[in-house]
Amino acid sequence: MTEKKLIRRPRDAIRRDISSYNEVHQDIDTRKAQYSTLVTKYYSLTTDVYESTWGNSFHCANRFRGETFAESMQRHESYLALRMQLKLGDKVLDIGCGVGGPLRRIAYLTGAHITGITISPYQVQRATEIGVPPNCEFIQGDFMNLPFEDNSFDHVYAIESVCHAPDKSKCFAEVFRVLKPGGSFVGYDACLTDKYDNQNPEHVEIIRTMEATLALPELKLTRELVSDLESVGFTVEENRIIPEADIPSYQPLDGGDSFFSFNLHRTGPLARRLGHCLLWLTEKIRIAPKGSTALSNVWQKSVKSFLRSRKLDIFTSLFFFLARKP
Repeated sequence: MTEKKLIRRPRDAIRRDISSYNEVHQDIDTRKAQYSTLVTKYYSLTTDVYESTWGNSFHCANRFRGETFAESMQRHESYLALRMQLKLGDKVLDIGCGVGGPLRRIAYLTGAHITGITISPYQVQRATEIGVPPNCEFIQGDFMNLPFEDNSFDHVYAIESVCHAPDKSKCFAEVFRVLKPGGSFVGYDACLTDKYDNQNPEHVEIIRTMEATLALPELKLTRELVSDLESVGFTVEENRIIPEADIPSYQPLDGGDSFFSFNLHRTGPLARRLGHCLLWLTEKIRIAPKGSTALSNVWQKSVKSFLRSRKLDIFTSLFFFLARKP
């Protein structure tokens, strides 16, 4: 029965999280200094919405004609398993695992033992309720200070999670520490592209809005991410932006799917507008917690800035990297 609920958390808990999130998400220095509160509260507030609209995998994927949305997400995740060359019994770490959509896919595909770590206690709760594959586990923790011994894992992967780190090189140093020699670190991350111009006021405003509304301490250029990997000892064997395919990865948000597509009615402009109006009404009659409508306005801005950044090609969430610990 709980699976059918759009919002599962108590009203008072949501109200407290709204208040905490509002205190830390606007200023870049505050986002960096209080990243733990920022990201924890963001995902406490958004996880139910992401599950209901996007599914159990909180990431984007390029999509080919003839593929469903779900199939494109599964292919995107399976590619990481292929590039890690996972085999039965490998010990793998997923940093920023969310509610475990990719972890389940990769575990069932390969038979690897995967530990998923997320800073959000609520995501651990939801991941456990959804289901834990055999020999896998979900734990609450911070990838800036991983709670594991040195050389613990054969491979590590990340899917659009390192963008939440206030210091990418420190995060990578922790991954390097827990990874066994010869092991791979692969992933996709959200980055600025070379087309981003920090002297262009429109570019700056779009990215600053995204950072402030998506719990991103500070976005980096793709080449800066590579430099951060190399600075802690990784050998970067491959890095590239995965090209968009026949259907842009942002299309579900842009209303580009067929009118008969279920995704359009969950994530498109009309669905977002109706959802915002419903939230306004439920707050007025004191069902939704105070501050819900203001937070919804923040999220509406995040979608608009995300779409604009993708269409200007100044931002990508499809930056692939394959690094190895010598």
